[in-house]
Amino acid sequence: MTIQEALFGSNIDFLSHTLKNASKKVEQRSVQLTDGTSIVLHALGVLELVPVNKNTTVEPPKLILSAGIHGNETAPIEFCNTLINEVIEGLYPVKTPTLFIFGNPEAMVSGKRFIEHNMDYLFCGTHVKTAYCNSVDGQRAALIEQSVADFSEGTHNINHYDFHMTIRNSVIEKFARYPFIPGRTTNPMQLQFLAFSGVSAFLFQTTHATTFSSHTAVNFGAESFTVELGKVQPFGQNELRRYNALTENLRTRLKGGWPAPRHAEHRVQCFVASHEIINTGNDFVLHIPEDINNFTKLPVGSVVWEDKEQNYRVQGQDEYIVFPNSKVGPGQRAGLMLRLVDMSAPNKTTEQSTLH
Repeated sequence: MTIQEALFGSNIDFLSHTLKNASKKVEQRSVQLTDGTSIVLHALGVLELVPVNKNTTVEPPKLILSAGIHGNETAPIEFCNTLINEVIEGLYPVKTPTLFIFGNPEAMVSGKRFIEHNMDYLFCGTHVKTAYCNSVDGQRAALIEQSVADFSEGTHNINHYDFHMTIRNSVIEKFARYPFIPGRTTNPMQLQFLAFSGVSAFLFQTTHATTFSSHTAVNFGAESFTVELGKVQPFGQNELRRYNALTENLRTRLKGGWPAPRHAEHRVQCFVASHEIINTGNDFVLHIPEDINNFTKLPVGSVVWEDKEQNYRVQGQDEYIVFPNSKVGPGQRAGLMLRLVDMSAPNKTTEQSTLH
C-alpha cells in the first residue's frame, strides 16, 4: 500500500480526498515516511506533519498553513496541496512541525465563499452563538479551533499564514493583514518573510476581529497574518507561477530554514485601518462603485457612506478603501478604510517604506 492510499484511500491526494468527502466525517489516519516524519490526517481537511528533529539546538516555529476558509479561494488550496504532495513523495526532509488546514470543504465543492455564514467571522468562539452553532460553517470553525488547540499545546512559538483571495481586482495584488492585539509590536522578520514572498503591502488592523488569524494571534500568541493573493479563480484556472516566490519560501520553511532576500531591497507600502464601515441598517448607503478596486485612493472630502443620521467623510488626508461590499446585511462590515503610514516614523505619512 502506498502512503497516499494509507492516508487518502482511493483518492490521489489530500485535496481530492477533502473534496470527495466534503460532507463526511473521516477517521484519523497516520503514516511514517522513511526519514521518520509522521503524517497525520486528523480530520477532513486537517493534516499534520510531525518531523523527527534530532540534535536540534533551536526549534523552528511551528507552522499553520490554512487555505479555503472561503471555499472559492482556490489558488492557495492548490499550492498547499502541491507542498503536501512533495513531502509525501520524499522530495525533501521536513524539519518544521506544520498543520495544513483546508477550511470549508463543502463550500470548496460548491464553488462558494461559504454555505450559510461567512466562516472567517466565526472564530474567537463566535461559532458557539445560537445563530451559527448548528450551521455547516459554524461546526467547521469549531473543529478548526480544536485542531489548532491540539497542535499548539505546549508552545506559543507559532507562525500562522491564512491564505485568501479577493472577490474584486486590487491596485495592490498581494497584501497581508496583521491582527490587532493591544501593545503588540510587529516582528520585522515576519514582514521580511512575506515581502520576500511577493507581498507588497501590509495592513495593520486597529480593532479586534473574529477572523481565523485573529483567533490564533489572540489565543495562542501566534505571529499570524491573513495573506491576500489576488482575485479568485475556479479550481484549475489559477496561474500558480504567480506564487512561485511564496511557494519556494514555504518549502524553505518546511525544511527548517529561512529564505534569503530575492532582491537587494523590497519596497512595500504600509497601511493602518482608520475606519470600519458597518451597515447600520438605518437606510445605509455605501457611496462606492460596485466595481471599484481594492486600495483605490479616495481624496479628502469624499463621502464614503451615510444613513439617516450620520455619514463618513474622508478628512485630514487621503484614504484608501478595501473590501467594499454594499450587499452585506445590517451589522456586518461593508468595507474598510485605510491610511498610508511610514512604519519607521508613525507620526508621518509616506508613499513607501523599504524592507532590506
